[in-house]
Amino acid sequence: MNQNNTEISGLDSQYSTTRCVTRTPPVIVNNPEDKFESLLFLPENSERKAEGGLRTQGYFKHTQTDKPLISVITVVFNGAEYLEQTINSVIGQTYDNVEYIIIDGGSTDGTLDIIKKHEGQIDYWVSERDKGISDAFNKGISLCSGEIVGIINADDWYEKMAFSSIEKYIGKADVLYGDMNLLDDVGKKITPKVDHNNLKKNMTICHPSCFVKSRVYKKRFIYETGFNYAMDYELLLKLYLGGGKFFYIGKVISNMRSLGVSDNMWINALKEVRKAKKVNGVSFVNYQVYFYFYFLKQSVRRFFQSIGLGWVVNVYRQLIVS
Repeated sequence: MNQNNTEISGLDSQYSTTRCVTRTPPVIVNNPEDKFESLLFLPENSERKAEGGLRTQGYFKHTQTDKPLISVITVVFNGAEYLEQTINSVIGQTYDNVEYIIIDGGSTDGTLDIIKKHEGQIDYWVSERDKGISDAFNKGISLCSGEIVGIINADDWYEKMAFSSIEKYIGKADVLYGDMNLLDDVGKKITPKVDHNNLKKNMTICHPSCFVKSRVYKKRFIYETGFNYAMDYELLLKLYLGGGKFFYIGKVISNMRSLGVSDNMWINALKEVRKAKKVNGVSFVNYQVYFYFYFLKQSVRRFFQSIGLGWVVNVYRQLIVS
C-alpha cells in the first residue's frame, strides 16, 4: 500500500507515530491470490465495543523514498497492567515513520482507558471479541500499510532505538530479527541465543524482536488459527522451509516478561511446536526427548523457587546464555 508524491506533515514531533502523516489515504490493491484483504478499517462487527485512532480522524501513513513505513501491531486482552509501557515503547521510538495498530479482544479491565488516553498516537485501534491470538494477529496484519511489520504484545516493550536499528536493513530479507532481553521471575534480564538456522529444531527466534515483510504476509503466509500458542513458530518455520530469507541484526530490539500465554501454558506450547513440525514435514522424533527434558527442567525450576533458591536457576541460565 504505497503512494508517492503525497504531502507529509507532522502533528506532534514528540511521538514516532505523529511526525509523518498525510490526509491522503494509501492506495489499497487486493488480488484474488492474496492471503487476505488489506483494509484501512475493520468491517462492522456486532461484537465491537469501540474503535478509534488517527485514521478515524482522517490521518494516514505512507512509505517515503528515504523513510520506509514500519508497522507495529499490539494484540491485547485485559492487559492494563503493562500495556502503557508497551505503547510508550512504540510511540517513543527515535525513528520517524511508524504506524501503530492495536487489536483488543474486548477487554473488561482498564485496557480501553489506556488505549483512549493514547488515541492521538495510535493509527487505528479496535476492541471486539476475536477467535484467538492468531485471528487477532491476522486482523492487525490486514490493517498495516508499512513495508515491514512487527508484533509486540501487551506485556513486552521495545528498546528506544529499535526501529532505527532495523530501518537500514529492511531491503535485505523477508524477515529481520535481533536479540531480546528476557526478564525472569525475579526481574533479572537474560538474553537467549537466536539463530534462524536452527528453526527446524525449535523456536530459535524471539518473536518480539522479529519483523516480517508485509508482502510476505500478503502473498505467502498468515497465522494459522488452529494454533493458540506456537502460531509464530509455525509461520516462521514454514517461511524458513519455503526458502524465505532471514537477516540477523546483532542488537537487542525488545524486552519480554516471562508472563505470556506460551510461558504459563508451556506444555501446550510445546505440544503445538510438535504439531508445527508435523504439519510442515519436519522430524519430531528427537523432540519427544526434548519435551520430557523441558518438563523436568521446569519442575526443577519451580522446586528451587518454592524453597527460596530461585537464584540457583538464574545462575544456571546465565551460564547457558554466556
